[in-house]
Amino acid sequence: MAFKHFLFFAAFRILNVFLIQSQFDPDEFWQNLEPSYCRVFGEDLAFDNNSRCPGLTWEWKRRRQERYYDELPGSWSDRLADAFTFGLEGPVRSFSSILPTLVFYAVIKRYKWDSSWMVSRGPLIVNAIFVAAVTDWCVWYSSRWMKSMTTGNEHNSKARREDRKNRNIVFWCIYCSLTSWFNGYTLVRTYSNSLETSLLAVSFALISPVFLSAVETASDSKASMARAWVAFFIGGICVSIRFTCLTAYIPMGIILARQTSKTISAMVAYLFRVCALAGLLGFASTVVLDRVMYGVWAIPVLGNFHFNVIQGNGSLYGTHPFHWYFTAGIPALTGILFPVLVYDLWFGRQTRATRNLWTIIACYVVAHSASAHKEFRFLLPVLPIICLVCGARLQTLAIGLAPSQTNRLLVSIAGLNLIAVLYLGLVHQRAPIDVNQAILKSIDDFRALQGGSAAGIEDVAVHYLMGCHSTPLLSHMHDPPTRFDPWYLDCGPKCRADSATECESDVFSKDPDGFLLRTYFERGRDRYCETENEDDVCTATTNFKPRPLPQYVVCSSENLGAMKKRLQTMGMLEIGRFMNGINGIQIGRHLTFGSDSFFDPDSTRVGFLNDLFVLGLEEIILFKNPI
Repeated sequence: MAFKHFLFFAAFRILNVFLIQSQFDPDEFWQNLEPSYCRVFGEDLAFDNNSRCPGLTWEWKRRRQERYYDELPGSWSDRLADAFTFGLEGPVRSFSSILPTLVFYAVIKRYKWDSSWMVSRGPLIVNAIFVAAVTDWCVWYSSRWMKSMTTGNEHNSKARREDRKNRNIVFWCIYCSLTSWFNGYTLVRTYSNSLETSLLAVSFALISPVFLSAVETASDSKASMARAWVAFFIGGICVSIRFTCLTAYIPMGIILARQTSKTISAMVAYLFRVCALAGLLGFASTVVLDRVMYGVWAIPVLGNFHFNVIQGNGSLYGTHPFHWYFTAGIPALTGILFPVLVYDLWFGRQTRATRNLWTIIACYVVAHSASAHKEFRFLLPVLPIICLVCGARLQTLAIGLAPSQTNRLLVSIAGLNLIAVLYLGLVHQRAPIDVNQAILKSIDDFRALQGGSAAGIEDVAVHYLMGCHSTPLLSHMHDPPTRFDPWYLDCGPKCRADSATECESDVFSKDPDGFLLRTYFERGRDRYCETENEDDVCTATTNFKPRPLPQYVVCSSENLGAMKKRLQTMGMLEIGRFMNGINGIQIGRHLTFGSDSFFDPDSTRVGFLNDLFVLGLEEIILFKNPI
C-alpha cells in the first residue's frame, strides 16, 4: 500500500515537471546544476579560485588567503583551530546539497545518455522522484498518525465514525500538499531548499508516531529509538545544507525528549545520546564527503554562517522587515489555505499534535525572521507541516458540509492553485530557458547546413549583457562537440560589499552603450586580458585588448534602447525575442501602470479588445554575429 502511494506521488510530480518551463530564481541553477556540470562534464575539476569553469560561483571557490592548515606545523590543537578558521573563511556550499544531481550527471555521462534535454531537464525528473514525491509520501505517512488525536474504542459505532474522520484527515492533508501552488512551482526545482524540505519531511515522518501521539510514549521502545536516531542523523545532513534547519530540529528534539522521558535527567540524556549524537554523525558524514570532493578539509556550514551571519553579507542580496514572513511570506505560500491556517491558530481547538506542529512552524519562522535577507523559498521546508495543520482543520470544517459544498471546496482549492502554477511555470520568467534553447537550435541548424559537420562551431562565445546570473549557463548549453565560452557580468559579494568598487553589472546598467564601447572597442586596464599561455598572469604591464566579438549576445528589453545602435555597429543581428514577463498595462488611452521600460518604443506590446487593454512585455533578446 505504501509503495503504491509513492508510485502515484512520483507519477504526479513527474507530470508536475512538464509544467515547469520557467526560472524562479537563479540559485536553482547556479547552486546546483552549474557546479554539478563543472564537476562531471568540466575539463577542470578544481573547485577553488584556480577553476576555469564559468559556471562555478564564488560560493564554491571561496578560500582563506593563507596556506591550507594541513601544510602548517604545530600541535593538534593548533591544527584544529586553524581548520576551524579555514572552515569559517572557506566555501559556503556543501556537496551534499547537489549530490542527487552529481550522481545523475555521472550516470548519464558514463552511459553516454548526456543529451541536451537530459542534462538540463533530467535533474528535475530526479528531484520529482527523490525529493518532491518523497516529501508528499511523508506528508501522507505522517497524517496517518494524526488519527490518534480522536480515536477511542474501536469496537463501537462512535469509533467507526472516528475512523472515517481519521481517513479524511489523511485525504485532506495530502490534498493540501499535492494542490499547493508553491509545492508545484518550487519542490521539483533543483534548490537546496527542496532537498532540505525532503530531508526534514523524512525526519518528521520517522518520529511522527511519537511526535503526533496524544499520550505519553515510553522511551525504551527500541523501534522508536531507532527511528529517532535515523531522523536526527538525517537532520545532521540537513544542517550541512543549510544551518538554519536547526530551527526546526532543535524544537523537534526537545518536544520528542519531553514526550518520551519521565525525568529531567532522562530528557537531557535523550537530547544528547539520541538527538545530538546522531546529528553529529550525520553532519560528520557530509564533512568527509566535502573533504573528498574539495580535496581539502572544509566545513561549508561554517563558511555559510560566517558569510551570512558574522559578516552580515546576506543583506547584500536584498532586505525585508522582521514581519515580512508573517505579513507576506506565509500568506503567499499558503494562498487559498491562509484563512484556514489563521482560523486554526486563533479559533481552533488545539490538540497535542497540532500544538507540536505549531511549535515547529513558529520556531522556524521567527528564527528566520531575524535575518534581514528573506525569500519565499526559505519557508519551503515547513510547508509540509503547514499542510498537516491545514488538512486537519479542513477535515473538521468539512464535516458539516453537504457533498456538493465539499466538491466545490475541493475544486476551488485545486483550481486557484493550478492557475498560479500554470502562469508562473509556463509563462512568467521562461525567457532564460528559451533563449539558451534558441542558441542550441541555431547551432543545430548551422550544423545541418554543414551536412552534420561541426566545423566552424567547435568553440562558441556567448555574452550575457544583462543582470548577472539572469540565465542558466553550461547546464542548458550542453551540445558536444561544440564547446561554449560564456561570459556574464560580475556582481559578486566583493564588489557589492565594497562601497568604493562598482560591480560590473551596475556599470553596465548605468550606461549600456558606454559599456559596450569600452568592452569591445577600446584598450584599457579594464579590458580583456590576452596572455601568451594559460600559465601567465595579467599584470599592470600586460597588453589589455578589447574583448573579441562573440557569436551570440543576449540582452534584456530593458536595456535594448540604449545599446541597439552599438550592437548594429558590431554587426549583430536580432534573431529572437522571448517573453519574460509583463512590465506594464494600459487601459484605454490614458490609464497606464508599469515600469519605465513599458514606454520604450522598442518594447513589445500586445493589445486585446481593439487595444482597450494593452500589455507591455519584458523580453530577453538574442543577437547573432552572422560572420
